Amino acid sequence: MITKIFIDASKLDTQDRIDKINDVAIEMHTVINSKYFMDQVMLMRTHGERSKFKDLSNREIYNILKAGSEEINPGEDYKWDIFIDDYYSFKSVIGYTMRNIKTIFVNTKFFDSRHRALIGSNIVHEQSHKLGFNHDFRSTPERPFSVSYQLNKAYEKSYSRIFNTYPEFKTRYKRSWKSLWFKKVSYQVEIWPEY
Repeated sequence: MITKIFIDASKLDTQDRIDKINDVAIEMHTVINSKYFMDQVMLMRTHGERSKFKDLSNREIYNILKAGSEEINPGEDYKWDIFIDDYYSFKSVIGYTMRNIKTIFVNTKFFDSRHRALIGSNIVHEQSHKLGFNHDFRSTPERPFSVSYQLNKAYEKSYSRIFNTYPEFKTRYKRSWKSLWFKKVSYQVEIWPEY
């Protein structure tokens, strides 16, 4: 069964943002309905889930995602009803939602410059909350293993395979506090190319 992605972007305040989110919706439809995405969901480790779905198998999680039964508007219609609004904040929150409203808020500080793959990933994360999945509010060792955070990885990996777009990895340099020399640090940052 195909899951339709419907995004209402009427509250976004510029045409560029509306166009970008409409492109994201088309890509999300392709990714969510792909075999790559299904395979990635089947591989997820979800022992950090903090909802009534914490004991479900990956197949059952996938079926819930596909069915599209949002908690605020229950009923399996195989459609994700996504309502987007924007805001600006200096904080590092990319986007957020609350369970008792339909809207997902995207921070334009990140939205305007981020690759569509990462915007789609964030919307999938927030939409998973609408479908009933949850994670620890604070950063804990288990939080990355919630369904919502595991879906970020599943979406991004699937997007890369489908659209043949792979992030560039750039090594960051920072000044060590012990010396005046710049020192290569051990982590890498994904840089998604715009196209």
